[in-house]
Amino acid sequence: ALGGLKPFWSKSSRLAIGLTLLFPLPFPPSKDMASAGTQAAAFLAVTLQRACHNSFIEWAKGDAGVAAYTVSSVIFVAQAACVFIGWGLAYSQGGSGDLKKCADPTILRKFAHIGMIYAMGDIFEMESVNYIDSSTYTVLSQSKLIITALLMQVVDGTKQNMMQWFILFTTSAGMLEYVLVGKSKGAGMTFSTVGIALALVKVVISCYVAVLNQKALKKDSNPFPVQFSALKVSWAATSLVYMIVKDGFLGNWDLFGEWTSRTCVLVFFGFILKTLFNQYLLKVLDAIWKNISEAVGVLLVYFAKIAFLGGTFDSAVFNAAVTVILACISYVLSKQKASKKSDIGDELNPASYPDLQASLLASSSAS
Repeated sequence: ALGGLKPFWSKSSRLAIGLTLLFPLPFPPSKDMASAGTQAAAFLAVTLQRACHNSFIEWAKGDAGVAAYTVSSVIFVAQAACVFIGWGLAYSQGGSGDLKKCADPTILRKFAHIGMIYAMGDIFEMESVNYIDSSTYTVLSQSKLIITALLMQVVDGTKQNMMQWFILFTTSAGMLEYVLVGKSKGAGMTFSTVGIALALVKVVISCYVAVLNQKALKKDSNPFPVQFSALKVSWAATSLVYMIVKDGFLGNWDLFGEWTSRTCVLVFFGFILKTLFNQYLLKVLDAIWKNISEAVGVLLVYFAKIAFLGGTFDSAVFNAAVTVILACISYVLSKQKASKKSDIGDELNPASYPDLQASLLASSSAS
């Protein structure tokens, strides 16, 4: 009885159905069509993932000061997996036609430089956690608000008002307080000038490549799964080159190092889900809520370090983290457009009812 289903149940069909079951809503409808419950669930999922992302990187190292796995192998495997996921999504949504587009040299070249820059950002992120702890990295990453504001003013002339600049300075002060207080009180944190420099370089790369990616996605008319896979191909290729150079020619050719179950968890929950959740949030909400979720993640990653990674609670460090959160939320809310003014004033204004006013004047003249 099941024999007639064999032609349908091909390998490609199993792949598409499996991906649909694993990621049921990779590209949801617009935020206007999504329910409030869906939006809340998306915000919660992205916030938790962002809070745990750098904790996963630190946790995967175990008790060793430096990770036993190679940084390059984690990035390469994660991005290579995303390439296959992109191909599966392209086939499930557009059939063989979209799947062929994923190998189009023109499309691949269009996203090649963007994927290379993204890969460099991942490399700096992974290397920085070998020098600083996850909570410090998360706080330092909030400096992207300031860097983005400066880049916007230089690149396209978009200026900040006085209130927004003061909020940005408050964010900088909060980050500085967090780093200095945590270091002076020894609140279970790891600091390094090299680590902080790597984290800040990662922030600059993220801000710059976000602008490039946004322009490329808007100018290209292909379906998102095709764009996604094209981006990930150059991303994975750059990671592979970095792995061969760093751990091959400049190392002992132990390209993968020692992988454990923790490393596999890091690849899936730390990198693959990060990519998919980011797209999900941008579809059902917007970039403002994306920035808010990252700010809230500062506090969550601090508590995660205390609960699971042996950190100790310190009220001064906690206060600095809260300062960063409130400053970031204040800034992103200040970027929202002013809401429509109330119509109550118009309803109470007699001039809004000319016919009634004319009728009353006529009655008054007649009397």
